[in-house]
Amino acid sequence: MEALMAVTFIVGSGRCGSTLVSRLLRRHPVVLSVSEFFAALTVRRDGMPLGELDGAAFWELLSANDAYLDAMVRDGLRAPELTYPYESGRFRPETGVPMISHMTLPMLSQDPDRLFDELAAEVPAWPARPAGQQYTAFFELLADRLGRPVVVERSGASLSLVPELRRHFPGARFVHIHRGGPDCADSMSRHVGFRLTALARQAARLAGVASPAQLNPETMARVPDELVDLLVPPFDARAFHDYRIPAQVFGEMWSEMIIEGCQALRAVPAESRTALSFESLLEDPERELTRLARFLGVAADPAWLTAARAEIDPSRTRGAARLEPAVREALQAACEPGEKTLHAFLG
Repeated sequence: MEALMAVTFIVGSGRCGSTLVSRLLRRHPVVLSVSEFFAALTVRRDGMPLGELDGAAFWELLSANDAYLDAMVRDGLRAPELTYPYESGRFRPETGVPMISHMTLPMLSQDPDRLFDELAAEVPAWPARPAGQQYTAFFELLADRLGRPVVVERSGASLSLVPELRRHFPGARFVHIHRGGPDCADSMSRHVGFRLTALARQAARLAGVASPAQLNPETMARVPDELVDLLVPPFDARAFHDYRIPAQVFGEMWSEMIIEGCQALRAVPAESRTALSFESLLEDPERELTRLARFLGVAADPAWLTAARAEIDPSRTRGAARLEPAVREALQAACEPGEKTLHAFLG
């Protein structure tokens, strides 16, 4: 088994094409494409766990279920990243699905329950060590077990995690995938996770608290029942998707993430980061994937490039162009601060 290379993180705003890149990298014979690992760790948490963890505590972190996420799946609020076979797998949302099984393990194995058991037999016995070392050891275990030494992790909306990722992985490298602001925000407006975020932010404003993290039964008492019903299980999926959220809300959210993310990425040495445009990937996948492979230190195998091209749908652009003119103009205005920051960062 080859030595594990430095971990590379694909980071972005979400709805920017990072999931597509993960799928394409899964086809590469030496790349371990890990999806949503840190997204799972940070669901309903304020950042990644810090400090020292022994194996049992680390495995509990990965294998515990989240009742809120389980309720979302149970009630039909299922984001496309939630790929566990809920109808045929061992775990059910009614009784609890391990966090790592919702998104990460199904992207690594056609039998995620078996992989879960294999990990459960080993990880809890690990010694106590800093959280960053546990993450690294876990990636090493997966790389060794699956025979793929080049580890690339990708979590949606991960730009905000860059400082923490650098803290835990000092030698990490970053691929920033970006997409035009209005198109990205338009896609966010239809995604369960981003709609939940927008609604939670609205509830926080109405409750008079600084952030959704401060929402609790006491502060939620100041929020209209209609909004509370959209945020608290059981969920009504139709009402959730029918609730009108102005498009510019998602444009503002996108701009905030881009501004914060570019600031964090400026602190990464230039040789340890690169950028990938979603639009350029669709336009010329061979060129962009060859460049990505070079950054990862792997071969741009012709068979891989051919298979990757077959997965790419060039029509997935210009979604915002279909919006009504007034809506599109408001969305463009909301995205303008992020667009300016991104263009300045990319040079």
